[in-house]
Amino acid sequence: MKAAALALLLALSAGPVLANENRNQIEQRMQLTARLLADSLTAQRIVASGNVEAVGHLDEGRLRFSMAEEALQRGDLAVARQQVDDALKHLGLARRMAPDAPARQAALRQRHQEMLANVERLIDSWRSRAGAADGKGSDLAEALGLVGSARSMADSSRFEESVRALEAAQGYVLAGLARQLGTREIDYTVRASSPAEEFQLELKRHQSLAELVPVAVADLRPKGEALAAVERHAESGRVLRMQAEASFKGGDTAQALAHLRNASLFYQRALGAAGVAMPSATGSLQ
Repeated sequence: MKAAALALLLALSAGPVLANENRNQIEQRMQLTARLLADSLTAQRIVASGNVEAVGHLDEGRLRFSMAEEALQRGDLAVARQQVDDALKHLGLARRMAPDAPARQAALRQRHQEMLANVERLIDSWRSRAGAADGKGSDLAEALGLVGSARSMADSSRFEESVRALEAAQGYVLAGLARQLGTREIDYTVRASSPAEEFQLELKRHQSLAELVPVAVADLRPKGEALAAVERHAESGRVLRMQAEASFKGGDTAQALAHLRNASLFYQRALGAAGVAMPSATGSLQ
């Protein structure tokens, strides 16, 4: 009996402590919500955005906060907690639906710069290894035209449009490189005169394949098992390339070439898993 009485006494004494802790947590949420609602610049941005759904979430957030205040005043902590949490959720949605223009512009500028560098690097690789016909093909011309347009758009701070232009340019580069790399043997304009030069030419081919993989993933968006296969094959390719470079430095050019060609084959398989038509992607390893 004494033990039961002691337990009851402890429970009763803990009750006010827990209630105070809950009230403190709710009041902290209330203070955060009040600060968000007091941010007039954000509220003006949401209203000025013309996004009806965002404005609706803002109004709902204000209503829920008012209901939370009323519940807290009458000591209904459970309702106050629910209403203030709902208020925060609605205010968060309103902010996301009407993002800060300068921040969004800065993100688009960075995206433009990253995509421009990637597309131009791939175009340089394509042009340096393309045959006469492919080097003047429509895919390359379209890609170059889109890159030029993207640069002009960026000069006018039209980064959203420039990003779309670069995405289209990536599509043309992807098509051209896939066509060029679709055959096992590539007709290099400069023929290797030694095993060492052959290794360097094969290394260029390998690098083009390696650079094409992230473009293919971004463009074709493989998911699940397909994406896992892309990553697995690409990792095998990276390991084999490291082995190839080690063999080449050690003077075993024949082994280096074997490793490098196998590495390229794994990248072809990665591209095939991503959805790029690569007829030789199922070839045998050496």
